[in-house]
Amino acid sequence: MSESDDGIPELTESERIRIQATESDFAAMGDALRNGTATPEDVEGAFARFMSLDVDPQKRRNALHIPADAGPHAGAIETILRRIPDGWGRWISVDAGWYPLVIATDQRLAALDAAYRVHQIKEKFGTLRYYYWPSSDDVSPELLDAMDAITDDAQRASAVICERCGVPGVLQRTRYWAKTLCHSCADPLGYAPAPPPDLV
Repeated sequence: MSESDDGIPELTESERIRIQATESDFAAMGDALRNGTATPEDVEGAFARFMSLDVDPQKRRNALHIPADAGPHAGAIETILRRIPDGWGRWISVDAGWYPLVIATDQRLAALDAAYRVHQIKEKFGTLRYYYWPSSDDVSPELLDAMDAITDDAQRASAVICERCGVPGVLQRTRYWAKTLCHSCADPLGYAPAPPPDLV
């Protein structure tokens, strides 16, 4: 297994391509399942291709997974991924519209604790979740409160930023999923604005 100087495994180009193809396959399968066009054969084929993926799971989990669409954000995202401990999966599970928000959150947290750790960054119920842990177990409640406030701010901000393109967005839903999207990104994906919550 090839590793960088810091012990993080490096995927070969062939492994990267196979992983990206599998991820793309699963994304397409998810879309087909959501819109009702998936056949049992499609699902079986996608899982068969996944099961034949010849990449060590530990290596895959611990390697850096800089998104293909990271563009000018690649360096900052790599910095964030390097904060993730072994075993947690070094990837972020959000779309490109939130990359600037994720990076800003990292910078704000790092200003308080330069060696803090990231455990997970993902979309959940349409907003950003940024799970972190301070670099020391001996941390003041004030520092924890300040760090929590930063991640809470990011979650609130994500509720009005399109996850896909970064322009203003609103909570959009399909039958089973919620995402914060602009109307231009939501329509082709089959999302519609979420009804306002009952105020009763």
